[in-house]
Amino acid sequence: MANYVVAVPNSEEIASFLGKKGSENSITFYNRSVDGNVITALAPTSVEDKFYAVTELLTVSDIIVISSENVDKYFGELLIAAKLLGSKVLLTPENADSDIIKGVRLKNHSVVEKERLIEVITGIQKPPQESGTCRIDLDKSFNVRGIGAVALGIVTKGTVNVHDELWHTSGKKALVRSIQSQDVDIKSAGVGTRVGLGLKNIEPDNIEKGSVLSSVEHKAHKRITAEMEFTEIGKEDVVEGNFYGLGSNFSYAMAKVEKVNGKLISFALEKALALFEGDRFLLAREKSPRIFAKGIVKSVTD
Repeated sequence: MANYVVAVPNSEEIASFLGKKGSENSITFYNRSVDGNVITALAPTSVEDKFYAVTELLTVSDIIVISSENVDKYFGELLIAAKLLGSKVLLTPENADSDIIKGVRLKNHSVVEKERLIEVITGIQKPPQESGTCRIDLDKSFNVRGIGAVALGIVTKGTVNVHDELWHTSGKKALVRSIQSQDVDIKSAGVGTRVGLGLKNIEPDNIEKGSVLSSVEHKAHKRITAEMEFTEIGKEDVVEGNFYGLGSNFSYAMAKVEKVNGKLISFALEKALALFEGDRFLLAREKSPRIFAKGIVKSVTD
């Protein structure tokens, strides 16, 4: 069995085809179980009002499905972001021969009819899971009578098991009382699984969107240094003092450029984020293409 996290940034119709609508915040989740495989599709709830959600769902996903029905500015921005991330891209065929696609020069994409998307997604071979650190990126929490705190998220590293004790970004250590996936109680969950975790020793108020449960103690940081890669389309001169939006998994904050040293750039974040060394993120700006750079976190400081 494999779990696939799929970004569907420009088609609610495709997201609904891939799964049944589930929880919703700035990102709407769609879930499907097929032949022992599970697909979790993520779509932005409102691109106009909450564009930051696009940077989050693109970075947390393994695969990006892009509809080519409307070849507009947003379509071009998605191609640029996908190329920066190096993600596997599945394009629908309506305008798959567009000059925009040729101009961006995607390296890892296929053209797939909507009706074959589930077959193609579940046929993609996932790399073997690495043992070691467990990590769950969280997007929502609430209280359930008789259970207590429940947190929703996606396992992004390792495996989470019932009775595990995990560190939360708040500094609290939480006990995993129960795990659900696809409304079914399970004993453990691996990478790519959309989970609902029943937790002990922590309250829902402590669990913010973008916080993390991990087998290693950690905290949120307001300063990071990252190795950057920029798009050649609409290239920008990034200098000290510039502000950009920084999105990674379910986290987002405004980031001020503090120091530029070639490809290494240091940022001061308006809000502390649970970023780890090795995490990837996207930078967004006001002018088009809004998503114009990818970063890999090299170090974090308070």
